[in-house]
Amino acid sequence: MKTIVGIAFVIGTLATTAYAQAQSEIVRADEALTKALLAGDRAAAEKMLDAEFSWVDPDGLYYATTAEAFRAGVKPLVGVGADVKVLEHRYGKVVYVERSQGDQKFSGHFWVQRPAGWRLLTVNDIAVRQRDYKTVPTTFNVPCTNPCRVLPYKPIGAGEKSALEAWQDQEDTGWGRRVADNLDQRAINTYGGRSASKKDRLGQQEKARQNPNRLEIGAAPVAFGRGWDFGDAVVWVQLQPTYGDKPYWSTRIYANINGVWQMAESYHTYIKDAPVMAPVPAAATAPARTN
Repeated sequence: MKTIVGIAFVIGTLATTAYAQAQSEIVRADEALTKALLAGDRAAAEKMLDAEFSWVDPDGLYYATTAEAFRAGVKPLVGVGADVKVLEHRYGKVVYVERSQGDQKFSGHFWVQRPAGWRLLTVNDIAVRQRDYKTVPTTFNVPCTNPCRVLPYKPIGAGEKSALEAWQDQEDTGWGRRVADNLDQRAINTYGGRSASKKDRLGQQEKARQNPNRLEIGAAPVAFGRGWDFGDAVVWVQLQPTYGDKPYWSTRIYANINGVWQMAESYHTYIKDAPVMAPVPAAATAPARTN
């Protein structure tokens, strides 16, 4: 829309200039990369994509390499424009950029600092929707063995080891101390949208503990995982089956925040065309006894 009043035009120009100056190097790179991906400009995009780049699309399809993503013609769920909200959080050599449109479209971009500069390591897209299927209630206790005790994943670096220890503590009994206080706006999943606040979630957990008949059901296990250690911050991409629901891809940042390793970002994209998965009692998978 053209501006009629001269003073309004000047104010608008100043505001735009101030916004451009306020953008960080990473946010500017993220916008340029998003434009390149929208245009299918592989040459321009690859200058900013990490060598280990991967992408989870809104339907839960996982593209493990740049080549796979371009061969499939994947496009960003959230583009650029006045209606796009951009959020940035820094964790040393890891930077999280969220691009969102309203309460239905979210794209988590996980940038990392390499010797050659900042690169986009992974993308996790989420289109919030209603379930078109029924979940299956779990009617017996399911102990948190995986991920609380064991995982099909071996941490290598010191950061990975500290992050994994903290996450296992979180999924066992340490949720309150292992989830960052400012996580509230960013924990997002396909069928729930944005998370309730940490305070409200702690209240819900306490209320559940007061129920003498409640079942003990462990956290969603990990079937596959990749991790990247950047010292005081770790990025994880994991495939997690659920108890009575469809599996999902999770992308998380665990960071050393004021001396405490905490979950700082958490994205969950359910796999649209996967089956609902239900647990079985431990006795059902125990080896048969022999005389």
